[in-house]
Parts: sequence; structure tokens; C-alpha cells
Amino acid sequence: MKKLSIFALSLALLGCGENQNGSQQNATSTQSTATTSTSFSLRSSSQPQTCQYNFDATQQDYDTWNSLNPNYLMGVFPTINGQKFSLTVAPPYFTDHYPEENITLNYFDFLAASKKRLQTSGGNDGFLPPFLDSSGDLPLPNTGILALEMQIDIPAAPLNGGYYGEPSSSYLTDINFSGETDNGYIVKSLYSFAAGSADPDFGENPPFVLFNLGYQNSDNTEYSSTAYYYNKLTEYQSKYHRVGIYINQNTKQVGFIVNGVDQGYQGILPAPLKNIGFDIRSWVGSDKDGKFSDKLAGLEFSSELITDRNALQFSYPQGATDICGNTI
Repeated sequence: MKKLSIFALSLALLGCGENQNGSQQNATSTQSTATTSTSFSLRSSSQPQTCQYNFDATQQDYDTWNSLNPNYLMGVFPTINGQKFSLTVAPPYFTDHYPEENITLNYFDFLAASKKRLQTSGGNDGFLPPFLDSSGDLPLPNTGILALEMQIDIPAAPLNGGYYGEPSSSYLTDINFSGETDNGYIVKSLYSFAAGSADPDFGENPPFVLFNLGYQNSDNTEYSSTAYYYNKLTEYQSKYHRVGIYINQNTKQVGFIVNGVDQGYQGILPAPLKNIGFDIRSWVGSDKDGKFSDKLAGLEFSSELITDRNALQFSYPQGATDICGNTI
């Protein structure tokens, strides 16, 4: 069942590094709530264009996936503003019926990706189209310090309870990127928020934010974690959570910033990252009767990738540029 697949994913996210090297960190309880720039206009003709990733996959692309996977329907985000992707928890929903269990599941499953990285057929992990993770489709500068940011909405009252409790709605969103280093290693990063998730073996997962960046050989062996952050959000008061990432292509070091607090360099990649590709996904699921918690129903949520130097909010090491090489 789709719902259980989501729960299994949440558990996997939760367990992929919570105890890694004893590196669990706590977020600060306050953060800047300055409005994020979502206007991406072109600069004057004497300057480079706005640095943006090409999320050009369309509903037609997803319909190819949907025709082969009718139990795991995928759609484009209903509202797109530059690289900010939003949804409102309101009809019409995707719906799955399970008569033998007397379950009706209403849900959204929205995805933003590029045509080049999206695969609409072939192997998959059960509920999400596979990606060409070994190859990003945006070339990166080979030297310098590259910076980008990501921001996600947090429900005003974090969802407690899930599939086995009340209320039983679920919300999951993640912003991912991957790419290949000069010497053939695959770098993958996950930035995720989940609430209202549960696992049949381990019970309720608290609302959490997870950021993880690591690399592995092209044959999917020898995985190494380079940067890791996990935080339970049982008392989180702000609507937004924001992460900044900076990659030093000269020293191969990776650092990150959480809600304006610089965590410093955390680890080292085996070589400079030569390309990068992104995808953004949001999933919202109802209870077994097709109803949504009042913590979700009617509300709007967004996930945003920030790649242009003019929209970056945090402070980065001297000489840093956006991922297109424009000096911040």
C-alpha cells in the first residue's frame, strides 16, 4: 500500500544517519523569518542571466510513468514560481481504494524534475520514478566555493499522530540533488521534512528535518557520509526551515548552514563535483477514511530551491559564488 511505502521511507530517512558517528545535532529554536525572494528576473544585458535549474519535466512526462504505475500517480506542482513549488491541501485529490480493508486514501504526490534526469520506465523503488543519479545535468565550475540554499514549509502545528493515531494525516517533502565527481564518485544529498509518519514495527516518528550528503562508488558501494543533520521538531515554532550548502571545489570540503547558523565544514568529497541535478517532491496523505487533519486541510505548503546569488540569504566564505559561478 502506498501509505505503508511512505512510512517505510520515513523510517529509512530517520535511520540513515541518526546515530552516524555520533553526529546528531540540534537546531536552534529560533530563526530569521525574513521573506524569501521568489522573483527571478533577468539582470541587465551586461550581466549573466539568473542562475536557475531547468525543472522542465511536464505532466506528459509523468503520465508515461502513471500509465505503467497506476497505484503511484505523480503530478506536477499546481503552483510554480521560479524554483518555488507549492501545493494547497484541497480537492481534487488522487484517490486509492482498498475495499478489502475498507480504506480510501486521498493523497497528493507532486514532483519537479528535469526531463533529462527523469526515467519514466524501468526499475523503481516502489513509489517514485527512478532518476539518473549518477549524472547531474547542470555542469559546475571546477574551482571556487559554490553555494546554494533550500527552504521548506513547516506546518504551523507539527503533526503528532499518524497512521496509528489521531489525527492521521501525513506530510512529507524533500529537496534532493545528485551529481558525479571528477573521479567517478556519485554524490547524493537529501533535505527532508516529515510529519504524521509511522512505522508498523517501531511506532510513531516525531516530526523531523533531515539533511544528509554523502557519496559512493559508481557501483553503489563504499558509501561515505560527508555532512549530516537531524532534528526533531516537537517544539518548532517557525513556518520555515532553511539550509545553505557550500562546496569548496579547491579543497573538496563541504559545509552547511541551518537557519542562519553556520555548522562549518563537515567533510571532504573525493574530488570536485563536476555536475549537479535536482528534484523536489511533496506527498500529502489522508487517514483511512480519506479525511485530512485540520493541521493540513486547506493549507498551502511550498518547497524552494535557491541557486541565484541575489536570492541567497546566508553568509558564505569569502569569494563564494552561486552554482553558475556568479560571485555572491
